Amino acid sequence: MNSTFAARGNHMPKSKKSDTEKPGKAKKAEKPAKEKKVEGKRKTAAKPALAATPKPAVAKAKKTVAPEPEISFDEISLRAYFIAERRQAMGWPGDPTSDWIEAERQLKAEAARKAKR
Repeated sequence: MNSTFAARGNHMPKSKKSDTEKPGKAKKAEKPAKEKKVEGKRKTAAKPALAATPKPAVAKAKKTVAPEPEISFDEISLRAYFIAERRQAMGWPGDPTSDWIEAERQLKAEAARKAKR
C-alpha cells in the first residue's frame, strides 16, 4: 500500500493544494513567458526559380483481378463428404467444419489453376 494513503488512514490520495487558501496569503504572480530573442540574419537575394518542367504522364497499368469463381453448395458438400470419409478411415482428428473449410480451399485452388491456363 502506498505510504501516502496509509498515513491519512483512508484510501483517498492527499491533495497537493487545497481549493481554499488562507486569506492572508496571496498567490505568487505568474511570470510572463520570456520571449526568445532572434538575432537578425542577413537576407540573401532570392534564387531564381527553375522552370517547372512537366513530367511525362505515365499510364499505370491496372491490375485486373479475376472474380472469385462461383463454387456451388453441392460441390462443396460433396468434396467435404469425401474429405470426412478419408479422415475417418485414416483415424485423423477433425470435425465437419474443418472438412467443409478444406473442401472450399481445395475447390478454389483448383478453379484458380484452371483460370491461369
